[in-house]
Amino acid sequence: MKHLLLVLVSVAALAVSHGATAQRYGSSEAAAGDWEFGIGPVFIQSKDIDFKGGSKVSVDSTTGVKIRTAWYVSPDLAIGFNFGWAGTDFNGSNVRSNGSTFIQNGHLDFSTIMFDAVYTFGQRPIKPLISAGLGWNWLNTNIASGPPQTGCWWDPWWGYICSGYQPTVGSNSFTYQAGAGLQFNLSRSFLIDLDYRYTWIQVSNANGTPGFSNIELLFIWRFPGSRYY
Repeated sequence: MKHLLLVLVSVAALAVSHGATAQRYGSSEAAAGDWEFGIGPVFIQSKDIDFKGGSKVSVDSTTGVKIRTAWYVSPDLAIGFNFGWAGTDFNGSNVRSNGSTFIQNGHLDFSTIMFDAVYTFGQRPIKPLISAGLGWNWLNTNIASGPPQTGCWWDPWWGYICSGYQPTVGSNSFTYQAGAGLQFNLSRSFLIDLDYRYTWIQVSNANGTPGFSNIELLFIWRFPGSRYY
């Protein structure tokens, strides 16, 4: 957490400095029709999830990565498509049908695709923003769900090929999120988004809809569209 705070403070200081320069020497505003590409880390906080029947899982905090592309409907509104991935460890207590409990530890991989909208306020280098998104999430617990299996196929170059794989327990489900943050427009073509987002995932058999707190730090390159002024 100390390293995270240091990174965020450093980015904020850099953004304030460059934002003041942009305000003094030129516009850093987007225009309708512009598009952007961004990438950066996502800091995901730990979470305890209760399941029906009394089972519980504790998911460790972790850092993932997010890739984003977006198109500007107006100078203040961008519609985007995102892909995110992260992996982390978990430990849980599972309850059998006879009431006995056993411990299950492992490694969880999850990925998400999401469509979102980001709205910024004001015409200035540093802007507050709000966001909302809808998407789909894939979870893989890496827990074996059956014996190893072998699949074979014909390859046009290498001929008949067989390869083994291990079926694992996983799920996919609907996800949605809301967030707020700051956008630092360092120049017309480069900006930084620092967001807090809360993401809900509809995990099967969970009590309610688990939510995860995320802090996103995206480095974004903006490109002019057909209406560049």
